[in-house]
Amino acid sequence: MLACKHRVNILKMKKTLIILLLLPFVNIGQTLKGTIKDSITGEYLQLANITLLKSNNGTNTNLEGKFSLNIKGNLNDSIKVSYIGYKSKYFSLKEYKEDKDYSLNISLTTEENQLKEIIVTQKRIKYNKKYNISETREGDISMFSLIGHETACLIENPKAELGRIKSLKLYIRKNKNADFIAKFRIKIYSYNKIENKPEENLLTEDLIINPKNKTYQYVIDLEDKKIPFLEDGVCVSIELVDENNESKKGDKIAPGFRFTYGENKQLTWYNYRNKGWAKNDLHNRKSNAMSNLMIGITVLMKN
Repeated sequence: MLACKHRVNILKMKKTLIILLLLPFVNIGQTLKGTIKDSITGEYLQLANITLLKSNNGTNTNLEGKFSLNIKGNLNDSIKVSYIGYKSKYFSLKEYKEDKDYSLNISLTTEENQLKEIIVTQKRIKYNKKYNISETREGDISMFSLIGHETACLIENPKAELGRIKSLKLYIRKNKNADFIAKFRIKIYSYNKIENKPEENLLTEDLIINPKNKTYQYVIDLEDKKIPFLEDGVCVSIELVDENNESKKGDKIAPGFRFTYGENKQLTWYNYRNKGWAKNDLHNRKSNAMSNLMIGITVLMKN
């Protein structure tokens, strides 16, 4: 009888020990969950970005406008919430101290487009001369990015005259080791010559394409959107998006895109979930040539 009780006590001690050993590995939740919508219409905003400002960590709303972001260990940080055509909002995380799920439902207001007059004027101008513009091709580099990362390249305007964008050509690269196939969000920005970076988004709506994971050229017809090709050129960007947050940390993402050493100057920038632009510093050490995202563009001019 005593031996039996002794065995029971040993089993209890083992179970207690196992529980104690596992406790440090238990992941207690500290998560922000909620929705993002238009402040006037109440429409939920798909693929809005939610970003931690002190680290490259963030997420986006899914196709229902919902998001979930783990903030554990980031109480001294803030988040930025942004979406195309809307004013960004910022929230401190200091008040979310407890290990639990928090609800944060956000409404964004639209922002005035400073180039609205030019865009409206575009609809009344007739353009009849077509030009194909692209970088000089030298070298063929396949670059693969991560979800939420945006790469923009300046397409200079050789005529320095106002025109209209007819189409874009993307150079897609296959990732044979991919774990997740992303979609591309395309943006077109005005170019700030003084600060040397992309500035205002000329698109007022999401432009999402679903590229195949293979090496090929993809042409996007934009003629009906009446997007101006500005005198200083435009910056065309590609952002990798995950519509339903299905990808996992560490996944190899596909597809990628082509870089080239054709233009020996810095024309490319990076941006993580709309946190701010950083210059590309990738260059060929042998030739000391700067690498840039390869984009082709067809524009229409008055003559």
